[in-house]
Amino acid sequence: MTKFNPLLFALLFITVPAIAAPNAINEVLERQRQHGFISPSLAVEALTAVRGDLAGAPVELRMRYHNQLALLYIGAENAALVKVELDELERMATVEKCVPCGQYKTVRQAQQAIRGQDTAASQALVGKLEAIASADANLMQAVHYVRAGSYDMVGLHARAIEEALVASQLAMSTANPAEQVRTLNVLMLANIGRRDLVRAESLSKEAFALAERIGYVYMMAYIRANGAWIHSLKGEHAKQLQALNDVLKITREHPGLGDSELVALVNLAEYHYEQKSYKQAVQLATQAIALADQQGKPVAKGVVMISLGQSQIELGESDKGVQSLQTALVLLNKAGAKSYVMDATRGLADGYERAGRHKDALASLHAYVKLKDEATLREREKAIAEAQEKFSGERKDNEILRLSLESRGRQAEVDARVWQQRLWATAALALALGGALLMLMIKRSRARNRVLEDSNAVLSDQSMHDPLTGAFNRRHCVTLMSQHEALLASKSRDRNYSAGVGLMLLDVDHFKHINDTFGHAAGDAVLVEIAQRLLGLVRQHDVVVRWGGEEFVLVLPGTSAEGMAVLAERVLQVIGSAPVVAEGKSIPVTVSAGGVSYPLLPGQPWQDALKVADVAMYMAKESGRNLAICLITIASDTAMTTLVDDLAGAVAAGKVLAKVIAGPVAQVDHGMQVSI
Repeated sequence: MTKFNPLLFALLFITVPAIAAPNAINEVLERQRQHGFISPSLAVEALTAVRGDLAGAPVELRMRYHNQLALLYIGAENAALVKVELDELERMATVEKCVPCGQYKTVRQAQQAIRGQDTAASQALVGKLEAIASADANLMQAVHYVRAGSYDMVGLHARAIEEALVASQLAMSTANPAEQVRTLNVLMLANIGRRDLVRAESLSKEAFALAERIGYVYMMAYIRANGAWIHSLKGEHAKQLQALNDVLKITREHPGLGDSELVALVNLAEYHYEQKSYKQAVQLATQAIALADQQGKPVAKGVVMISLGQSQIELGESDKGVQSLQTALVLLNKAGAKSYVMDATRGLADGYERAGRHKDALASLHAYVKLKDEATLREREKAIAEAQEKFSGERKDNEILRLSLESRGRQAEVDARVWQQRLWATAALALALGGALLMLMIKRSRARNRVLEDSNAVLSDQSMHDPLTGAFNRRHCVTLMSQHEALLASKSRDRNYSAGVGLMLLDVDHFKHINDTFGHAAGDAVLVEIAQRLLGLVRQHDVVVRWGGEEFVLVLPGTSAEGMAVLAERVLQVIGSAPVVAEGKSIPVTVSAGGVSYPLLPGQPWQDALKVADVAMYMAKESGRNLAICLITIASDTAMTTLVDDLAGAVAAGKVLAKVIAGPVAQVDHGMQVSI
């Protein structure tokens, strides 16, 4: 059965930094920025108490004030006051020509849609969010943060991680610890969605520790609730129970946290039902229902009434259980909570059967099967749409391959002419020396040629290939890229010629640790296996290069920037999906990668492009490893020095669009949980 889950409720509170003016409003805003708050209602009280200072204030301060109140009212679920603040931001945007005011309004509208689980409204705003570009790092942090929530809401977890990583970097660069807590929470949610539970749990611990250190009580409750979800998916029931009880304790020790308390009660009721503690489940469900009525949350009430009804049935109170499930079904149908409607319908079928109402049981079972089929169809269509989006950007340009084949053909013609000349010379010699002597010379010549050809082949192979891995070596890569550089330069005037060369630099994560732990022989085996996996992945005309040490380069003719991102996901999957077995030891291996499509800028040497790929790869390392960062677009006025010296800043400023791809899922999910 699915569980009531508040996880997206935490995707709400983005603040912006205070300006230097020493007044009461600035002090409150800065305090909330540095320490968060205990609850939205208390934070609103703190801001409205100093409203008198707002008269005659600069437009920037008024924007930040109304922006902060808007998001706090979203957290307090006061739609009427949210509208008041959004209307004021809109007025400032139109009357006072405050462009950021309108942009923050869009951000808050999207957050409100996420809070209300309004997928249609959230997705309708994604285009506007993606169109926002600003040099203001605080605004862009908010934009990337909400984009992450919007993508995660519809199951696009990889894209959510990309956006959240950018938001996290911006939160750190602007010294905004409260925002860093919230962004870590979103990263955790996206990794839960991907079922990378090891990484999700690590993020949960990091987020909670930071929230506790700065006193961000509101997020402490939500992070522990998310931690309970992780433990549930991992089957760690004792840890799940402890986390839920922690949430309950936090919410009952601090005012204004009723929504988190409701979440804890709903999940505790579900937990005790699954553990067959039916009386305790009924007790907790009853408390949750009263709190849901008090807060006006019909979906939460409907979800917990499923646990109540099923527990009542198990206690032998079939009639009460059926009535509870019928009420749940009415509430959830009215709210349009389709996944929970399925759970209620399935529970009702069981309740009817236990009560001896077989005709009603059969009807409910048929209804459940129909809902299940509809859900399966929706998931299939969603998967197809995601697959189409994923692969639409991958283009295969065979122009360089065609030119290579033409070059080989011309070389073959030259070779044929050379051999033809040799044949005529041999014929002339035959006339002079006679047939017997000629045959002896030809025999000896062929023997010498075979030895020479074998020696040349060995020397050629050694000059081109890495002796350990069998991949091409750095020398060959330099030669090859010089050829591509010349070819691209010769085609630069041809408008119909747009092929570039994809360059991806990969580095094995924690390779020194592998050597130190398993031995250098095992380290060599890891490098050999990685090379083989890469060779099995790329196309025939792509090249795998051992650049040096534990670094590899992929040279990918005709691969666009979007195609690089698609390939990067495959690379991370192929490398990280299975450990390397060496000398009877299973060694988990991942890589970090940076990808670009050469040329990045007009007239750029290929070495510069590879240097930028190297910077992107180190950004992936610093962001947690087992990641790839691919550059998609670069503003034409961006200097090469900017890309190398401050790539993160260029991304934050909107000069560079970078896509972050996360590594493979490491855990297997044994159940399903849906956020509401």
